[in-house]
Amino acid sequence: MAARGRHAGDRLEARMVGREDRAGGGVEQFVRWIPGVGAQRGCAPRGGRGARARRLEPRRRGKPEARDCANRRRLGPAPMKPRVSRISFEEIVLVGLLALSPVVFSRRTAEVFEVPKAAVLLTAALILLWRGLASQLETIRRLTPVAWLRTMPSRVVSMARGDPLGASVGIFLASAVASTFASPNPVQSFYGAPDSFAGLSVGVATAIVYFASRAASAGRPDSLVRFATAAGLAGAVAATYGLLQIAGLDPMAWSRTATFGREMRIFATLGHPNHLGAYLSMTIPLMIWLAARARGGLRRWAWILVAMSSVIVLAATLSRGAWIGIAAAGTAWIFLHLLSRRRSQSPPRGRHPSRSVRIAALAAVALLVFGASAVLLRHSPIGTNLLTRVRQIASLRAPTTQSRILIWQAGMRMARDHPVRGVGLDAFGIAFPRYRPLEYWKVEWGFTPTKAHNEAIQILATQGVPGAVAGLLVVLCAGYVVWRCVRRGEASVRAAAIPAGASLVAFLIQDLTSFTVAALGALAAALAGWLSAASPRLQPALAEPRVLKSGRKPWALGIAGIPVLVLFAQVVIVPIRAQIAEAVALHTRSEGAAHFQALRRAASLAPWNSTYQNSLGLSLLTQALAERNQTFRRGLLRDARAAGERAIQMEPENGYYRSNLGQIEAGQAALTPPDASTQDVRAAFAQAVARDSVNAEILDQAGQTLIQLGSVGEGRGLILRSARLYPGLAQPLAILGSLALAQNRWSDAADTLTLAIRGLWWGDDAARAVTATNLSVASLALGRNEEARRAAEMALEIEPANRDAQENLRLALARLRDGAGSARGTP
Repeated sequence: MAARGRHAGDRLEARMVGREDRAGGGVEQFVRWIPGVGAQRGCAPRGGRGARARRLEPRRRGKPEARDCANRRRLGPAPMKPRVSRISFEEIVLVGLLALSPVVFSRRTAEVFEVPKAAVLLTAALILLWRGLASQLETIRRLTPVAWLRTMPSRVVSMARGDPLGASVGIFLASAVASTFASPNPVQSFYGAPDSFAGLSVGVATAIVYFASRAASAGRPDSLVRFATAAGLAGAVAATYGLLQIAGLDPMAWSRTATFGREMRIFATLGHPNHLGAYLSMTIPLMIWLAARARGGLRRWAWILVAMSSVIVLAATLSRGAWIGIAAAGTAWIFLHLLSRRRSQSPPRGRHPSRSVRIAALAAVALLVFGASAVLLRHSPIGTNLLTRVRQIASLRAPTTQSRILIWQAGMRMARDHPVRGVGLDAFGIAFPRYRPLEYWKVEWGFTPTKAHNEAIQILATQGVPGAVAGLLVVLCAGYVVWRCVRRGEASVRAAAIPAGASLVAFLIQDLTSFTVAALGALAAALAGWLSAASPRLQPALAEPRVLKSGRKPWALGIAGIPVLVLFAQVVIVPIRAQIAEAVALHTRSEGAAHFQALRRAASLAPWNSTYQNSLGLSLLTQALAERNQTFRRGLLRDARAAGERAIQMEPENGYYRSNLGQIEAGQAALTPPDASTQDVRAAFAQAVARDSVNAEILDQAGQTLIQLGSVGEGRGLILRSARLYPGLAQPLAILGSLALAQNRWSDAADTLTLAIRGLWWGDDAARAVTATNLSVASLALGRNEEARRAAEMALEIEPANRDAQENLRLALARLRDGAGSARGTP
């Protein structure tokens, strides 16, 4: 009888009661499960979902129990203890992920920051996958495999109806899978390209975080509090490290950093100032919300100070995208707050006297903190560049803005040529050389971007139009669930949805000038999962059989753990071991045996990574050129050629790999008897130039190698082409000057080498030292001893151990002492 009286929305409660009814619990047990009634045993509720249970109320007025119920209604509900929400295992994993992914890094891996963060994300996702697989195995055992497969369509339809955002995420993943198979290197697209690490495995892991967050949190505000606290604490750690870097107190020395105005930009634990700024722009709204809802004054002020410190560090990152993102988050907060107030039916509360005092105290502390930070920034190197960076926000002439625009144009051309599946997931860097604009080389020299620095263009270029449409669908569905939470959710949900929505807005806006990394993607997925679960549904999901809500048995956990452990070894352990081996190679001399062994180990661990094979080939070439024994040299060159050909087989469109193969074949052509012909060398360089036609490095390398092989006219033509493309570039002028020097054309050599010294070297100090030495030789031959002295001293400033420069300086000084300043002759 009790089951007939239940409301349609109380299926779960009634299902749980059914066991007690059969055990003899009767009507009282059913009433105990109705919300708000458990504290008043035997009393019917006034309305709402339990209104139909009024028939259970005793009807005889004279009965004491009925009179007690009436008195309780007049006096109001009896006080109840606050319900403490238990945290599930899945929530613990998610909280750990959000707390660790932004702060973990390791100097034992070649990529210090993103590889450990991606490993944390993948590990957490695999743990969540393990639990999900175990649950499904138990469900299959109860239903039988045939019944499980038969109910799958209804469950998929139910998920799509109840979770449109999750359905759009699934569509996006399907597009990513298709683009992975279309990639020129599908295995690398699965693991992620070097210096990108955003392959299919990371995309699937981020999606798992979303679905786990949705299922584990169930839209409860206290779950969002846990997520926000974990992210806020990670942001506090990153901000603290950033403050140390601002003050010049970084305990670690870093070699590869982003700079602005020759000053290092702070990056803290995120590895890059843009990523640090993006993460802080996402966590600052959460910190403010945690401060606003904190009960204790100490906790409130702690979050306020953390938020203010994060704002200071955010400003010091000089990240324009993050600045725009936090501004957009603030605007979204105001808009969502106004939208929530329209939904609220409660009358406005009057201003409490102590509230004004708290606001005044907060304003005073804010002014104090910002004043101290202004002084700190003013006396730091960052302060001199802050105003310049602000002016560049809307400037199209800023070098970084020009670089971004050129990359975006190349990405749009990729999408035009590959509209269906794109150039391949995470294969932007592989395809970019063919689309490299001439102007981009003038801005960024030899840099090849692996990202479009705009997530929308990145998806359009690598996944085609279907991927872009799926990505847009994800954004629209995310905005829709935020709107539903704010407009139709309960008061606690509305209050929590505002900072979560503002954080997602910051993530979206900054991604238009940057790209997603593991820490940002994990936080965005967790917030989106909570919002989706908290959003009121348009229509209820289809009812599932009771057996689908089964637990996880030990046998199911054991069986599910087998494939998960295999995946863990393949997608986490193996890439990390390869990264450690690469780090060893980077910290050893290129001609040493340790360098060679480390590269060979990295290449064997990650056979999909073409850069390892290319680096291995160059290392073997370096050893071969230093080897005097012809037999050993021949063997080293053969191994180098095999490694270079393997790299080309993985990435046939890479011009650098073909140019390096040309160098290796040039070494083989110099053997007696030769293992390669001059025609082989020409063919390799021709294919390299065809794939990267405006690459000055390839043109210079090809021209110089052909000149050394005796094809002077052909090589000189390539060098002249490079010089015409880039008039201010130093390297082609230096090669032409050295060619004139070898031909004893002293005057032409001196003039050309002087122009080269004044040109743009883009940090190529070794080549500049050689050019200065050659200029000293030409000047000595012309009797320009003072110019020879200055050129030799310049070479020694760069390379103090340069013996040729030392000898030229000694000769120039001797001539100057002897008064031979105007004498001409051969040095």
